[in-house]
Amino acid sequence: MPSSQSSQRFCLQLLALLCLLLAGLLPGAQANSQVLQLDASETRISLLPWISYLRDPQGELELQQIIAADDSFRHAGQRSDINFAYTSDHAWLRLNLQSTATQTSRWVLEMQYPSLDRVWLYDPQQGDRPLAVAGDVIPRLQRSMDHLSPAFTLELQPGEQRTLYLRVSSAGSMTLDSVLWSEAEFRYQSNNSYLMLLAYFGMALALGCYNLLLFLVLRQASFGYYVLFVVTLAGAVMAVNGTGPQFIWPNAGEAGNRILPLSFTLAATFALLFARAFLNTRELAPGWDCLLRWAAALGAFASLLTLLLSVRAALQLMSISGLLITLLIMACGIHCMWRGLPAARIFVLAWCILLGGALVLALRNFALIPSNFLSVYAIQIGSALELLLLSLGLAARFNEIERQKEQAQLALLESMQVHEMQLEQGIAERTEALQQANARLEQLALEDPLTGLANRTALGNHLQQAMLRTSRRGDLLALLMMDLDGFKPVNDRLGHDCGDQVLVEVAVRLREVARKNDLVARMGGDEFVIVCENIADINAARDLAERILQALQQPMKLGCSDQIRIAASIGISLSDGLQPTASTLLNQADQAMYRSKRDSREPISLFSETPSA
Repeated sequence: MPSSQSSQRFCLQLLALLCLLLAGLLPGAQANSQVLQLDASETRISLLPWISYLRDPQGELELQQIIAADDSFRHAGQRSDINFAYTSDHAWLRLNLQSTATQTSRWVLEMQYPSLDRVWLYDPQQGDRPLAVAGDVIPRLQRSMDHLSPAFTLELQPGEQRTLYLRVSSAGSMTLDSVLWSEAEFRYQSNNSYLMLLAYFGMALALGCYNLLLFLVLRQASFGYYVLFVVTLAGAVMAVNGTGPQFIWPNAGEAGNRILPLSFTLAATFALLFARAFLNTRELAPGWDCLLRWAAALGAFASLLTLLLSVRAALQLMSISGLLITLLIMACGIHCMWRGLPAARIFVLAWCILLGGALVLALRNFALIPSNFLSVYAIQIGSALELLLLSLGLAARFNEIERQKEQAQLALLESMQVHEMQLEQGIAERTEALQQANARLEQLALEDPLTGLANRTALGNHLQQAMLRTSRRGDLLALLMMDLDGFKPVNDRLGHDCGDQVLVEVAVRLREVARKNDLVARMGGDEFVIVCENIADINAARDLAERILQALQQPMKLGCSDQIRIAASIGISLSDGLQPTASTLLNQADQAMYRSKRDSREPISLFSETPSA
């Protein structure tokens, strides 16, 4: 009994082991026998689970050799995609189809990566020659279908089974994901794709034209570099999504392969120049500005290399340089954002989005991530969002520049106003100083330089005005003229400096004796004159003369001598303002003074006792 149970247990274990082995072998067996069943209800079928692939390193295998190597095909269903990155290998794909429809069905087999150079379609049942050819280097009229990506039409009869082979070669990244569409669904999806591309390029065209107009009007470099960036980036996107090979350069052949690396590398170079102008690194970040200038020079050199290197090397250079330049620009934008430039936030966000798209595209091109809709069209999605954000950033930057200009203009206006006020104040001060200087000059012109008394000119002017006032009031004016006695001996004995001190002291004493409104003048030498207006009578004039004599008789204590006494001879003339004239009045006082001088007993002489009628 135990042995029977052991036998049963052994049989069960052996059966389980056989099941596991069978389960492990079945996928391998299905790899060569899996057949895609097609019915009329299907509209879109991803071919990854149904395709097997074989790499041809030399690219020399013919169809019969491929059929003979049928067991060497590997099933693609275990992969997330079929992406061989940058390779010189040719690739063969095998697809088994069988129609389960009750009537003839038409299908479209599309390779979803538009940048494939050449794709040949073979059907062994119809011979060894390819049924159709497609690819972006194939002239447009020779392609199997006029479409963005390589595509082939298939027609299956009810119950028909076919094995198709696809041969692919490409200088760029070899991505072999494919889809089988119903004919109606293919046309519908193609129209949608064209609408999306039309929206993308329409947006790029609108943004480019708008900023071109701004550049022509404002002459700011940032708008010009933005336009160049949009144009070159649009060229790169055209090369990626197939619109360029289909519509713009449909017959360029192998030369068309260089448009993508050239356009993308130029776009990266113009992006560096745009970043310099937009972020104003020359003023805000001189170190970064120098780095960006060198990077732009290297970018221009890399653009030239894309025309000289092999296409595959040019594409690899494009991917690496584009990624590094995008990182550099974003790092510079972050620095400027940290420095407080408002528009730098939008700039950094835009380049983060483009960096994401460029990173996804580069990783997909090097087969580091799966190939899908997002990774294939990442650069288009990222560039569309980036162009919009950069345009907004330009607008914000322009508004900021205008605001700074307004502030600068206001500051300049305030500075001009302050300068004008200072200028007016300076002019007023200079005018006042000039007036004071003129007044001083006038004063000096009418003032005796030694004594500070009025000089002969001032005496003449004052006397004329005094006589007019006297005439209007109807009172008397007295003119006292005096000459110092004994002054010459002082000069001879003590010197002219001492004589000058005597004259200055005499002037001081005359001012002290004279009334407030009287004019004291020096005629010259030791002759002095006092003009007295509003004199009551001749006695008042005489009293003033006597006070003058008393003041002069006091000893003078000067630096040159302690005991100097000076006498004077005084002549007086009177006028009612009408008679006599000013010159006559002076002559009369002079005559009276000399009469007094001749008569030493009478130091005061009157020319006349009363004025003439």
